Amino acid sequence: MTQSVKKTSQSEADALRPLSSLPEALSFRISRLAAINERSGGRYFKREYDLTLVEWRILGLTATEGMIHFTTLRDTLLLDKGQLSRTIKALVARGLIETRNSEADARQIDLHITPAGQELNDQALRFTSQRNAVLAGVLTQAERAEFERMLDLLIGHNQALLAKGITNG
Repeated sequence: MTQSVKKTSQSEADALRPLSSLPEALSFRISRLAAINERSGGRYFKREYDLTLVEWRILGLTATEGMIHFTTLRDTLLLDKGQLSRTIKALVARGLIETRNSEADARQIDLHITPAGQELNDQALRFTSQRNAVLAGVLTQAERAEFERMLDLLIGHNQALLAKGITNG
């Protein structure tokens, strides 16, 4: 009786290799990069635009869509409903976004960008564009395209796992 032995590629072997320390974990490294990026960006956004990063993300996503559902924002940003509500109220109080009951579903709230919100978004987006260029400045154009492709792949895969309730892959 012959057994078939599946050959393991080098990338599969690396993925199956047990970690010897936390800093080797991909999730830790991604989290650390995000934390570094958020710390430096957060200071600038607060100083220049009086926005937290969560406020900027809500404003930016609302501006991108023109109108966005509350639940879409919650699902995209993975925020607690209470935190999202408080942050939206702060943006409404500043006149940057407006909320309306959804025409499609009375239980749903829609967010709309105001002219002041659009102006602030445009300023913040220019900075973000410059910041992205600096952040990825160590990569060639081909490396950046490949990195963005891989990020999209990882985000999609992990989003699907989260939706299925899978936490360990």
